[in-house]
Amino acid sequence: MPTTVMPPDPRIFGRYEYVEQAVELLISATGAKIVILGAEGVGKTSVALKTVHDPRVVDRFGENRCWIPCEQATSSPLFVDLVAKSLNLPSSSSKDRLADIVTFLKNSKLLYLLLFDNFETPWGVKRRHWYADDVLRRLAKIPSVSFILTMRGNRYPSFYFMDWTEPRLQSLSQLDPDAAEEAFLNISPRFKGDSRLETLLQTLDGMPLAITLMAKLLGGGGTITDLLEKWESESIKLLDQGGGDDQWESESASTLDQRDGYDRNIIQVSIKLSIDSFSVKGNMDAIPLLGVLAMLPAGAAVARIPDLCPSLPDWRAALSLLRAAAVVYDSADGSRIQVLSPIQSYMTSHHPLESRLLEDLRESYYALSPPEKNEAHHPAFVNVAKKLADDEVNMEAVLINALRDVNANREAAIKASVSYSRYLYYTRLRTEVIKEAVDVARKIDSPQLADCIGSFGTILTRTNQSDSAKQLLEEFVKLFVNQGYPKSLAKYLVSITNIWMKQGEHERAISMLEECRGIMLGRGEIDTAAGCLWLMGECHLRRLKYDLARSAFEQARSEFSSVGDDHHVAHCLMSLGAMLTYEGGYVEAQYVLGEALSIFMKLGLPFDVGECMSKLAVTHNRQREYTLALAKLEEGLPIVMKTGLQSWIESYNADIGATRMMIELQVDNNDDDDDDDDEEAEV
Repeated sequence: MPTTVMPPDPRIFGRYEYVEQAVELLISATGAKIVILGAEGVGKTSVALKTVHDPRVVDRFGENRCWIPCEQATSSPLFVDLVAKSLNLPSSSSKDRLADIVTFLKNSKLLYLLLFDNFETPWGVKRRHWYADDVLRRLAKIPSVSFILTMRGNRYPSFYFMDWTEPRLQSLSQLDPDAAEEAFLNISPRFKGDSRLETLLQTLDGMPLAITLMAKLLGGGGTITDLLEKWESESIKLLDQGGGDDQWESESASTLDQRDGYDRNIIQVSIKLSIDSFSVKGNMDAIPLLGVLAMLPAGAAVARIPDLCPSLPDWRAALSLLRAAAVVYDSADGSRIQVLSPIQSYMTSHHPLESRLLEDLRESYYALSPPEKNEAHHPAFVNVAKKLADDEVNMEAVLINALRDVNANREAAIKASVSYSRYLYYTRLRTEVIKEAVDVARKIDSPQLADCIGSFGTILTRTNQSDSAKQLLEEFVKLFVNQGYPKSLAKYLVSITNIWMKQGEHERAISMLEECRGIMLGRGEIDTAAGCLWLMGECHLRRLKYDLARSAFEQARSEFSSVGDDHHVAHCLMSLGAMLTYEGGYVEAQYVLGEALSIFMKLGLPFDVGECMSKLAVTHNRQREYTLALAKLEEGLPIVMKTGLQSWIESYNADIGATRMMIELQVDNNDDDDDDDDEEAEV
């Protein structure tokens, strides 16, 4: 998940009346909706954070003040995950995450304040903003929710549904001369009384970011006179090149205004002078390290930097230099390092990574993807999930960058995308990466196209997009058959079988499985052939053909056993136990499920242990032995918690809740029966 720890209370200079007005709007109106507009580098985030940390705002909202760093929202689903993370909602593979958020906020009796920082990213940075529009529209209807937006530009976003709290805040202007001088001298006090300071501050035009960068630069040595000469030289170069880059052009001038060119040039020149100083100071790793960090929207864990850029031996000294120059900042807990948004944009445009550094960065993220056989039931998957949890934003940024780079090893990027999507299948149902991988695989005629399509279709089977899932999986089947039923792709047969069975195409599913099984047996691939037979048993079970299902499960179990695959032996037993439960053979079902459970526990597979415990509880529920069912579920809960799969944990807890409810109803019914007996006795 993205990282959303609230930054600390910043020190600001000037803007006190502006902050006071924002605070008054938040504490005097229920469900306040305010926007802080302004140019890049003018200090919108600092003003917003100062407002959120004001004691009166803290008194009103308490711990329910949430920071949402929207520059991490590189896709619509990630934007929603950011909101969920800021609210401390557990991770989930819910099909409608936004609905979960809305329900949580509506059911809460507490006031919430959401700070959407750098909202231009999901709203208007060369992207369609309909999804961000929908998120705010639904949140705005909840009376207990207030929010602040910080955005580049000077016009309010055109939400047709939004009643902004009046009076509206004006666009944030530059610092006045006194505040600008105070801000500069707070960093470089040795220039107090310097005759050229006023000239420098006039040149910086009261832009807080530029003031900070230049004060930090001079804090390391040099004179204002020398700096002004360099500034004039760089400004002339920038004018000769036609001005600074405008990477923030909106799709519509009515949604996000372009920044004033003069202020933009000030930011560009100040960044360039800061970055140029690194090489002057003799650290050749500083700019490359900054370039690596600029590629990561969610910043980087400091502990992972050696893995991200192994070819930069002097990275510690380089990082210290970047911190001293104020071009990066530490997260609230000090574990991550982040690049300021304007500097991120500048580095991407002016200092693209060398191919060696770029490949190192990509390889470090490819290595985070779960290996081929590490599905959710394997303990190794839990470790992978923990490592990926705070790096999903970066993972997706790196993968999409590689997929779109015609000079990259796109086959490696496709392979990593398929692996990453396997992780998402069990955690969060996002499809942007695998969709991009499918598109690229088609364009380059990749041999991994079938794998991509199978992965994409499999994720869609867990969403409400069943038609799209079937269309993709039908295409996969053609590729699978044309390629001669490769064993490596047989893993998608489960999804295909489920889709066809849901649509009543049982015979078609069984026919394909029989054909695939015959081919696998001919090759001597007993494990895959047994897997086909096991799926055929599931098809028979869905059709209530218990004799055929039992025969398939038992034979598949025998074949798995012959190749030493205890894991799938246990799965056959679990399927057989479920079938016996449907038939009403509860005692035999409990015995068979007990066998499966012992194997899963011996193998140390918490996901499967939890699933088996759940099926054992069903055998008790069917017999109205709710107390025994609850005991079995509660016994399995600590094991299920070890999986770290929140959707599975939520489902398991829901079963526990339902079973407790059945116990209460059973007690109530028994009390009613006792009352009836008493009445009869009185009569």
